[in-house]
Amino acid sequence: MGLALVQKQSLKLKMAPALYQSVTLLQFNNEELSQYIHEKALENPLLHVEESGFQTDYLSYPTGDGIKSTTDVIEETIAGTSDFRELLHQDLHQLRLSKKSMAAADALIDCLNDNGYLDEDPEDLLSRFELDLPEVEEALALVQSLEPAGVGARSLPECLLLQLRRKTPRLPLAESILSDYCDCFLTGDWTGLAEILGTTEESVLDAVAAIRSLAPVPVNTIQAEKPHYVVPDVTIAERDGGLVCELEDGFLPKITIDRQDYQQYLKTADEETKRYLREKIEEADWLLAGVSRRKQTIMSLAEMLADKQKLYFMTGENDQLQPFTMKNAAEKLSVHESTVSRAVANKYVQTPYGLFPLKKFFVRGLKTDKGGASVFHIQSRIRHLIDREDRRSPLSDQRLAGLLAEEGLHCSRRAVTKYRRACGIGSTVQRRVSK
Repeated sequence: MGLALVQKQSLKLKMAPALYQSVTLLQFNNEELSQYIHEKALENPLLHVEESGFQTDYLSYPTGDGIKSTTDVIEETIAGTSDFRELLHQDLHQLRLSKKSMAAADALIDCLNDNGYLDEDPEDLLSRFELDLPEVEEALALVQSLEPAGVGARSLPECLLLQLRRKTPRLPLAESILSDYCDCFLTGDWTGLAEILGTTEESVLDAVAAIRSLAPVPVNTIQAEKPHYVVPDVTIAERDGGLVCELEDGFLPKITIDRQDYQQYLKTADEETKRYLREKIEEADWLLAGVSRRKQTIMSLAEMLADKQKLYFMTGENDQLQPFTMKNAAEKLSVHESTVSRAVANKYVQTPYGLFPLKKFFVRGLKTDKGGASVFHIQSRIRHLIDREDRRSPLSDQRLAGLLAEEGLHCSRRAVTKYRRACGIGSTVQRRVSK
């Protein structure tokens, strides 16, 4: 067997360094981008990083001994020596609030007992903090929106209700039991409760099991695990009857390039040093350009979502979310779908109704006679139909599919079954009440 030399041509795609960096930056959230910038500054003598004043305020809370960093607070919590109130203050100060609202909520956090409950009547706090009742109620709502769910409650039923209302999908039967029939719940009369609610005892027992899985002392969950701080990347807020999008980039360090020193170094440097300096100035320019493009892409995406999902941002109702996919967004922005996917990955948006992953607002839909409907809307219609059914002869999934079709929502029986289960609603057998 002989040996021979053979030439072979091949075509390979190689991503330019600047493009590669832009792609990398786009998929970072604010925390990851901040860390990346610091790492690059250590490698590049021409790159200067200045911490924004916002970062200290954002991640620290003043105490009697000065400023405690987030790391210190977390370490103390794990050791069991930190007060959970400090962590609530930290979370509160991540929100964009007026000084007065922030001060009122801070005051309420300090009033919580060791179990995370508010023992005092909000009206008793009016004179102490020089606030009116609406301001105290607003502050209480802010505290109750923090993690863990249930903190700031004034009673055990309210604590459990606050936790239930964060669950997805919602559990309306369990919520109804806690809010309207708590006495029956405490006595354990499940048969009587089923009769009052017009449902089966099995459904009541399922709801009771969900209630019993909740935490009566929610702050114990803070002390049991290391908290993770989520920094919003963008805020979508209602203002003057419209929606306003703002990038939350105040957390990021400020980047500058020392061009004056660069020019001075070039005058006296040898050729090897000049090549090194030119490489570093180019890398610094790529970083600045990449950060700028990242901001533009995320802002464009947020503005598009604010426009497309305006009904949700004005009401906070999930069934108002419109069908909209990443592919739709890519077409509107004239970019590849992978670009949108990277821009959405690990990003969070602060809304008037809480902090959510950006991907929440990309919703699968179903073609209808009038265009399209989101999965949330279909689930809402299924809940509506079942709420009004005759419990002695509940609607089958096939019948539900027919009723939805009459509304222009065409989906198969199998799809109805899937959506019904996602709503936490039982089958006809589970929903049927004896005649």
